[in-house]
Amino acid sequence: MFARFLPDAGHTVRCAPRHIYCPDSHATLRCGSVWRNRMAVKVSITGVLSMPRKAALQLIERTNAHFSAEVTYDVNYLVASRFDTNKAKRAAKIGASVISEAEMLDFIAKGFFPENSKPIRPHTYPPNFRDDEIVWTEELSPSRLCFLEYSDNEGTVTQRFVLLARKGKGSNGHEYLGAFDNERLKTFRLDRVLKLEEL
Repeated sequence: MFARFLPDAGHTVRCAPRHIYCPDSHATLRCGSVWRNRMAVKVSITGVLSMPRKAALQLIERTNAHFSAEVTYDVNYLVASRFDTNKAKRAAKIGASVISEAEMLDFIAKGFFPENSKPIRPHTYPPNFRDDEIVWTEELSPSRLCFLEYSDNEGTVTQRFVLLARKGKGSNGHEYLGAFDNERLKTFRLDRVLKLEEL
């Protein structure tokens, strides 16, 4: 494995051996060999990334993925600089995986994007989920796909798409939301929710 730094993008990418020159970022990368039999993985991009779009496309095309200019039903991944854009919301609605630039770079470093299928959302809650300190007062059936902007207890703000499933109140007096985030049921304190928009 080798590491190369993208000076314009501010990223170090670790890849399997092969040289690629990115003229817009003036960096030479070592990446996986071109796949002879590419899987049907398609990746689209929305928003401004930290690297030039052309450099990102070159890196994507050196993996098992193809770039798609539009978000369609055969797109596996949408790389988004923001998760609250119309393009990101459309991707979530049709079942594409919306990922960050950091996640894209991680896949590129590994040499491939996992070939994912349309997710099958669970209809039951994980047995190891501890909700004994929260009294759930409302069950949402079916669960509602929502855009969530949330600030955690350290003040870190994240954006994600969740399936809102429950509403309740904790023993500490706070109100909570129960929602599926990547097929895991998580709780979100309502007073830390910055934005909740049903799609």
